[in-house]
This record gives sequence, structure tokens and C-alpha cells, in this order.
Amino acid sequence: MAKRRFKTAADIDRFVKDGYGQGEGSSYKPWIRVQDIPSKGRSRKVMGIKTGRVHHFLSDLEYAYFLLLEYSSEVVDIREQYPQFATTRARDIAADMGIQYPVFWGTQLPFVLTADFVVTLNGPDGRKRLAIRSCKYTSDLSDPNRGQSTLEKLDLERALWADQGQDNWKLVTEDLINPILKDNLEWLHKSMLTNNAGVEAHRLERFIDIMVNESHSARTLSSIVRSASVAVGVPYRIGIQLFKQFVWEKRLLADLVNMRLDLLLPCPKLMKGIATQTVSRAA
Repeated sequence: MAKRRFKTAADIDRFVKDGYGQGEGSSYKPWIRVQDIPSKGRSRKVMGIKTGRVHHFLSDLEYAYFLLLEYSSEVVDIREQYPQFATTRARDIAADMGIQYPVFWGTQLPFVLTADFVVTLNGPDGRKRLAIRSCKYTSDLSDPNRGQSTLEKLDLERALWADQGQDNWKLVTEDLINPILKDNLEWLHKSMLTNNAGVEAHRLERFIDIMVNESHSARTLSSIVRSASVAVGVPYRIGIQLFKQFVWEKRLLADLVNMRLDLLLPCPKLMKGIATQTVSRAA
């Protein structure tokens, strides 16, 4: 049972006054937090690289998609559990669609719909635009008891965003998440919050060059990282961190979709430089 209960409009107003569902970047406060509601799968809190704040995810699917957004070169801000309030206009749209507007359980209070992600993208022309994403497991969509209700909520959510001029709305299911890519990004992401300042630029470039050249051998990733670390005079643990940082920043390019990054496995073929990859445009 959810720990946060809304019974009256005053309850909603109080949370709005407290800043939930408002702000951008580091100041944003998600409308729903991990501690507020039960979740399917493992809910979790994760520090964001782009926002510098803790993100709240209610399922493994949301977390996996978040990793794609964090890695994307287009994405500049990520707001999860973003509210859409039951305005008169919203309820009129639902009525026109033949959808009964959802209410909070045990009340007649109109429900606060939430988009799993409202993402700010930086376009090629430098202009920012929004993308809205809802994450649902395929089992939720086909559930004989609740599937129709879920689909109606998604249709309503999309219509409400379109009415606000935001038509970049998409549904994300687990079928769209490559498991190897997800594992690779998770491995890299956990190390990106560590600052490696203090290593001179020329040594960093030499580290990259060695990694690229040696990756065409049959050696393990661990072995090549160790060689590069010795060559530039940094501890092995720092070398691992540098490798992860450079892959995340796309200064080292690797096939993250088909090749699993593992220190004990053969090193994937690496290329130097930054490229626009499909994965970097995940949104």
C-alpha cells in the first residue's frame, strides 16, 4: 500500500506547495518517490550524472531506460515521475475520448497522472525540446484484469501532452532494452561519479592510444588496462576508472550493444574519438 495517500484536493495542493513535480535539473522534485508507492521489480534511488541529484525509479525498466538517457548525447535534463493534474480541460479531453477519468483509490478525487520521464533534448540547431516517455512492461499491457485500464491511461496521457503542443510521446517496454547494453551502461555509470582530476592531459591521450592499439590483440580488458596504466604511471584501479570514463564520454568507442564489458573477457575493439551512435540518441 502506498505510504502517500491523497484523499482531498488540499492534500494535492500541499504537495504542490512543497515543490513536488516542479523545478529543473538539480532542483527538480519528482511527484512520486521510491518511499511513496509500491513498485514492480526493484525500486531504487540513483544519483544522476546530468542532473547532479538523486533520481527515483519504481521499476527495473525505468532504471534501464534512465541509463540510456544518461548516456545519450542529446539529453540535457531528465525529470522522472512528472505530474499532469486533473484540470477541467484534462477531464473534458477524457470525456471526449470516452475515458472515465481515473480517481485515487477509495475516493472520488481525480488522479494525478504521471509521465515516467520528461526529457529535455538539445537539438542539432541548439534549440531545446521535450520528449515524454512512459515505461510499461508488456505484461501490464496484456493483463486481462488491468490491461485495458492501463492502455486507456496511456492514451489519455498522450492526448493531454498533445493538447499542450508536446507530440514527442512514446511508450517504452522491456522489449526495447538491449540487456547487454543495459549491463554495460550500468557498469560504466556507477564509476562516473568519481572525479579523476589530477592526471595530465598528455598522459590521458597516451592512455587512450594504448587502449586503441592493444584492443586489436586477443588480450583481456584487464590486461590491456593494466599495460596502459603502467605506461602512463597511474595505479591499475585508476586505469579502470579512466577506461570507464573514456567509454562513457565516447572518447573511446566500443560496441556496447553486442560486446559485454568485463575485465576478465577479451577487450572489445576500440576506436578513438567521438561519434554519433544510435545508442547516444536513445530518447
